[in-house]
Amino acid sequence: MDTVPTERKEGSPTPKRHSRHTSYNRAALTRRATKGPLDGDDPLSPGAPSPPSPAPSSARIVPIPVSASTANPLSPSPLTSSIENTTKDFSYILHSDIYHPLSQIDIPPVFRNPTSQPSENTPLPTLLSTGHFRLAAIASAQQLTTSTSPTDYTQIFSLLYTRLACLTLINSTPLAAQEVKCLEDLGSSFYRDPATNTHLMPWELRVLAVRLQAIGYGDLRRGVMGHYDLARDARSEIMKSKSSEVREMWKERLRDLGVRVANALVEMGDMEGAGRHLESLRVAEERWGKERRIEDEILMNGRLALLYLRIGDVEAARRLIESEEEKGSDNSMLKPLLSMAEGDFEKAVQQWTAWREEGEEENAMVTQNMAVCLLYTGQLQQARSLLESLVNEGHSFHALTFNLSTMYELCTEKSRARKMELAERIAAQDASDLGWEKANVDFKL
Repeated sequence: MDTVPTERKEGSPTPKRHSRHTSYNRAALTRRATKGPLDGDDPLSPGAPSPPSPAPSSARIVPIPVSASTANPLSPSPLTSSIENTTKDFSYILHSDIYHPLSQIDIPPVFRNPTSQPSENTPLPTLLSTGHFRLAAIASAQQLTTSTSPTDYTQIFSLLYTRLACLTLINSTPLAAQEVKCLEDLGSSFYRDPATNTHLMPWELRVLAVRLQAIGYGDLRRGVMGHYDLARDARSEIMKSKSSEVREMWKERLRDLGVRVANALVEMGDMEGAGRHLESLRVAEERWGKERRIEDEILMNGRLALLYLRIGDVEAARRLIESEEEKGSDNSMLKPLLSMAEGDFEKAVQQWTAWREEGEEENAMVTQNMAVCLLYTGQLQQARSLLESLVNEGHSFHALTFNLSTMYELCTEKSRARKMELAERIAAQDASDLGWEKANVDFKL
């Protein structure tokens, strides 16, 4: 159908016509490759280019590693930022509604006795050194919410790390996973020093927060990717560091991240993926040549063998142990574990006995494993005597108290009274940094 042109009066505006705007010619973005902590082009591998010399800067501070003999394991390493008086406001971490109250319902009465508790004025370092982790968690939260400046990020992150670590140690990981959400995006530029791009958080807090956030958000894959992001930062620090001590510190952190990725895969239930990952780490360490230490090789092979046993691949664990024997490695600890996985507890008892006779010092975990094997061979009284001897020597780790409580259930109908007596004996032990307070679950109460 023809259209009739309309006349346009002079001076009238030109009618607008519909037109489509052309988009800018933008190149498609290529997907950034995701690399593991120990990939082939890693700066730790031989033949990697030498690290570039960083531009001199008067504000640059080289991080100093913390001595393992003096550092408290619940105290993060010193921060290395060049900002002395930062104006960044971290008040969103100091809100009292972030931190949950800690109930004592799941604690045996003997550990709630006021006469056994330290005073309210006990300093936080003393609480940590004496193993009062629940009180330390409460004290750190109180300091965060009442007496900490919102710009003192060093104190804030130190107290927050202590709080989260103590919650994890007292089996309150779900609470820690909720509280760590206050940090939000750990990779945000807000947590970076604008002068040197150094992360303001201590390394230990970043590593712990990655795992807890994955649990808190219900996405364990988030933890895997978070460890890869930390590995990228570790590689960057290795490349730009001139100090051999600092480079070695970051190398150890990089190796640790590789193992933590395997741990995250285990928590996801991907046992086969964790095995392949650990195997790739072992192959990568072999490429490092002179930088690879015998202790690291034995430790990595031991981890891989234990993971194979956890999966149920006994033959793979056997092949690995036998191959290490041919190299002259000491696998005396793994052999009885392999026998236990095969159900040959009598052979395991003989192997544990030989290990104890040849060992230079007593190993509480070896004695505990031997007692379990004796239980499965029907030697209940002997197994019980071994575990009670460990308690008399001052040991009180979870596997020990749990297994001994199980034996009380098998030996007598008055098992609850025996369990309460066991709790009183452990509460009377000297306090140590391994943890003093126990929960009901430790005694099967």
